[in-house]
Amino acid sequence: MNWFPQIGAGTVAQFPLQRKRQWRAITNVMESGELITLPDNKGGQIEWSLSYQELADAEIVKLTDLFAASGGGAGSFGFVDPLANLLGWSEDLSKPDWQLGLLTGTGGFSDPVGTQRAWNVQNPNGAEQTLSQTVGVPGVYRACFSVYVRSDSTGTIGMIRDTNRVNVPVGPQWKRIQISSTGVAGSVNSTFSVAITAGSTVRVFGLQVEAQPWPSPYRPTGTAAGILEETRFLGGELAVVSTAPGLSACQVKLVSRV
Repeated sequence: MNWFPQIGAGTVAQFPLQRKRQWRAITNVMESGELITLPDNKGGQIEWSLSYQELADAEIVKLTDLFAASGGGAGSFGFVDPLANLLGWSEDLSKPDWQLGLLTGTGGFSDPVGTQRAWNVQNPNGAEQTLSQTVGVPGVYRACFSVYVRSDSTGTIGMIRDTNRVNVPVGPQWKRIQISSTGVAGSVNSTFSVAITAGSTVRVFGLQVEAQPWPSPYRPTGTAAGILEETRFLGGELAVVSTAPGLSACQVKLVSRV
């Protein structure tokens, strides 16, 4: 599958952008005149209006190549919602989206925003264990994985995306830690993990993955969303305007089936 390209240091869009969510319902008129309306769960879509400025020639080539490969608006490709937290159930580690291994997790603890939505994650084992979730972010995409953490005792936590890892010190104060990287080349999925050392207990809150180099304000999630594998261009042309030597502006309209 082809994917909409990231630009610059690894972003999908520039601001301002417009996101229009549409739902569809099917209505039947009975002989009696009664109306029966049901949601068409597979008929929803999101329309995107993306405005790009000061794109380098190489970035323009990526967009025009995708437009050509897709036959304009005829073919579909993958697109990652630039406004979404891509993790599922960011505040419920008991859901099957999460793999805890031999860790134990308990919810309902105090968090850095003054509520009771943090989780206590304990590793009573003799070896490091990971809290992980796999999402459909392609390996070629740069993504930022972030989480708020604290621990009663000082130590380190590993932040991992596939084969990439950073070790971050933690202590009694809440802090937001992160890893920003691409994944395994050619992979259609990415696994994001928090590694907890043997015998340690860590409190976590605000787990988030987004398709950009740096974390934005935390957004809680339910069912995982934001990986839009049926996206196409709207309209029969891709308008590119040269604004300076080696730089161009571009207006892109897309529609994603959800």
